[in-house]
Amino acid sequence: MAKYVLAADYTLMTDYRNVPLATFFSCIPTDYWHSRLVFRILADPPKLDPEGRPIRVPYGLRKVEASLVRAYGRDAVVIADPRNIDRYIDDETEVVGLSPMDPLGLGPVSMSFTMGGVLTPFTKAMFLDLVRRVQRPNRKYKVVLGGPGAWHFDYRPEMQASLGIDHIVHGEVDHLVPEIFDRIVNDHAPPVMRFTNATAPTVDQIPKILGPTMHAMNEVMRGCGRGCEFCEVTLRRPRYFPFDYIGDEIAMNTKVGESSIQLHSDDIFLYNLENWKTMEPNEDAVKDLFRYVMAQPGVSHCYPTHGTVSAAVTNPGLIRDISDIVRAGPRKWVGIQSGIETGSPALSRAVLHRKAAPFSAEEWPDLVVQGTQILNRNYWYPAFTIILGLPGETPEDAWMTVDLLDRMEQIPDGHFITAPLTFVPIGVLRGEEFYNLDEMIDESRFNVAYRAWRHVLLEIDTDLWQLTRLPAPTRALIVATARIGGRYILGIMHRYARRMGFRIRAPATTRRQAEGHTVSFPAA
Repeated sequence: MAKYVLAADYTLMTDYRNVPLATFFSCIPTDYWHSRLVFRILADPPKLDPEGRPIRVPYGLRKVEASLVRAYGRDAVVIADPRNIDRYIDDETEVVGLSPMDPLGLGPVSMSFTMGGVLTPFTKAMFLDLVRRVQRPNRKYKVVLGGPGAWHFDYRPEMQASLGIDHIVHGEVDHLVPEIFDRIVNDHAPPVMRFTNATAPTVDQIPKILGPTMHAMNEVMRGCGRGCEFCEVTLRRPRYFPFDYIGDEIAMNTKVGESSIQLHSDDIFLYNLENWKTMEPNEDAVKDLFRYVMAQPGVSHCYPTHGTVSAAVTNPGLIRDISDIVRAGPRKWVGIQSGIETGSPALSRAVLHRKAAPFSAEEWPDLVVQGTQILNRNYWYPAFTIILGLPGETPEDAWMTVDLLDRMEQIPDGHFITAPLTFVPIGVLRGEEFYNLDEMIDESRFNVAYRAWRHVLLEIDTDLWQLTRLPAPTRALIVATARIGGRYILGIMHRYARRMGFRIRAPATTRRQAEGHTVSFPAA
């Protein structure tokens, strides 16, 4: 058996049948039979190798694995299936390392889906199940937790001891993992360890992954310079991975048959950025990146994880050229996640800082509309986030966001989804209060959430069938489940509005309704 056993919870080990954006369903509540049915249908079990270990694992966990293997050898490290992690733990085990995304259900998506934490999301339930599985009476090995969800324990510090977690690690430590594990084994480590930008690794210090990743993710850069106050990644300094590094990591995914590569960054349009004053994309560098990835053996498509709409408005030709490079078209769209956050210019100026650069914060709503048009025209499908309860938000700010959603629905041939998230105090805004849904919701904010989810259902009704690449029977089941579930959620929202006395502002006639597409919704 291995000295070091690593794992992530089940919600991070399933590919959700490769349904676009279905990973959001990891945050739905476990409290209702219909949500449990949806999760069971979508969250298929992880694919395992002949020895019962997951073939694809989260990218961050692959980095920890690579760092330990480099120091101690292949036989010393194993990434376990979370459903039977206990079979890998024995008297030889010294450290069990856990890497969660949303361990206590405090993430913005979970807080939105669970009425501000009143209900229990699958992310939390599956993490708690994993923690229970690694505990044994009188164990000698240590349990350590790190990764993107470690910040939850800053807000719920009592949970560390109650869950039997010996150590929590904060920060980028790709290059320091062996040293940290040594300190833990020798009882020289404090219960909580924090590492800052001062100790963050350079590209040369970050080990390459040794196996396939979930969703064929490969990192191309870290950090962002836009300065949004609610975001953790703005605290990291930018670093760019060179092409040969990226190519070696892509090969880890293509060797198991993955042909569509997900390029991870905090903003793909900032790759090898040169002009930090205007933040206009380095067009040649970004296009060369996509060309290089598409030229790798076995790659037929690639798409970015994140990008900002202002970059599309700055250089529409860049979006067009990338679409040509990745061979995007009516049957092959480029997905990208992007943050709207607010439709208020004043709030954009106060909190989003350089998100609109090189334009002004006052132009932010127009940029969102124009950027969506440009992306759609070139077969890009944006998944936008909106944040309810940003510090300083007024009802007028929220109504401006409703107005922005109205404008976006009028875009000819427009395709996008919007996810309303509750404010979570991370990034520069650590120390602020969580957005309390029950206490802080008002008619304006309710309308933001309602209109966002109403548009999601519109997209499900008109686009999900075409965007889902599965056998027809499975696709029909998933589309039907999404349509029924979407209407159920809107029904809950209507009942909540009546109970609270909120008026649901009628939207303008959508572009699709004007074209004769009938989409029925629950009655107000």
